[in-house]
Amino acid sequence: MRLITDIKENKGLIEASIKKYGHGAEHNYWNLRYLDGKKTKSAFFSYEDGSGIMCIMNGKSMEMLPGILAPEKNNLGVLKGFLDYALFKESMEKVFVVLPAGYKEAISRVKRYKVPKYQRTFYLPVYNLKKWDNSMPGKKWKKLRNLFNKLHSHHKVLFTPCRDIDRGDLRKIVGDWKKKRGSTEGLWQPQFYDNIIENNFKGLENARSLVVDGIPCTISGGWRIPHSNNYYSALGLSNYKFEGVGEVSTIYELNLLRRKEYSYVNFGQSDKPLLDFKKKFYPEKIEAEVLFSASKSV
Repeated sequence: MRLITDIKENKGLIEASIKKYGHGAEHNYWNLRYLDGKKTKSAFFSYEDGSGIMCIMNGKSMEMLPGILAPEKNNLGVLKGFLDYALFKESMEKVFVVLPAGYKEAISRVKRYKVPKYQRTFYLPVYNLKKWDNSMPGKKWKKLRNLFNKLHSHHKVLFTPCRDIDRGDLRKIVGDWKKKRGSTEGLWQPQFYDNIIENNFKGLENARSLVVDGIPCTISGGWRIPHSNNYYSALGLSNYKFEGVGEVSTIYELNLLRRKEYSYVNFGQSDKPLLDFKKKFYPEKIEAEVLFSASKSV
C-alpha cells in the first residue's frame, strides 16, 4: 500500500481503480483533481490490487471522499489500512471518514482508534428519472409549476451550456453563491468550483447555466456514476437574483437527464436546510452518510 500525492502523474492508476471498483457518486478522477487547493492536497491511497481511497490532506488532518474503491467484502479492511497508514505512518492527528453509520460502529470497536461520539449526518436524495414528468401535473407539483411559469412569463429564460458562457460571468455566480452561503471558511473546499471553471468543466457532463434576461444565474453539472446508468449532480449553484431560479434550473436539469435516459440521479450531500429544498422534487429515496473523525487512541 502507498499514499500517492501526485495525482496528475498517476491519473492512469487512479482511473484504473475507478474503472475496476468504482460505484459511488464521488468516484470520478476530476472530482479528486478539482479539490486540490492552496491549503489542501488531493491524494490517493492505493493497494496493489487496485483498491483504494480518494482523499484530501490539509496540514495534519486527512479526509476521505465517500466510497471505498474495493470489493464490498474488503471495505472494512481497506478502511482500517487507510487509517493505520494515515495515523501511524503519516502521523496525521486526525482522519475524517465519510461513510454509512455502520462503519463508524465497526471502527469504534478497534482499540487503536479514538472515535468521538460527535458525527455529522448528510442526506443524499435520489430521484427516479423514469418517473419524472416534465409537465409536473396535478396539485402535488403546483408550487413548482407556478414558479416555472412565472419566471418564463416575466423573463427570457435559457438553459445554456457553461462552455458557451464567459468565465467571468461564471466566476461571478460562484462569488455571489459563496457570499450568500456565508464566508468561504464555512464552505467545504470552495476551490472545487473555481478549479472547475478554470478547467472549462473538463471531466463533467451536462454543465449548464440558467440564463435569465441575459444574466447567467446558476451552474449545474455532474457525471455518470461508475458501473451504473445513474448520474451524480455535483454542482448546484445559484446567485439568487430572480425568484425561483434554483428550482427552475433543477427542473431543466431533470428534463435534460430524462432525455438522456439516465435511470436515477443523486443530488448529493445535503444538510437539513438544503434537503428541504431538494425534497420539493420528491426523491424516491433518501440515503444517509455520517462524517466522523478518528485519531490514535492514547
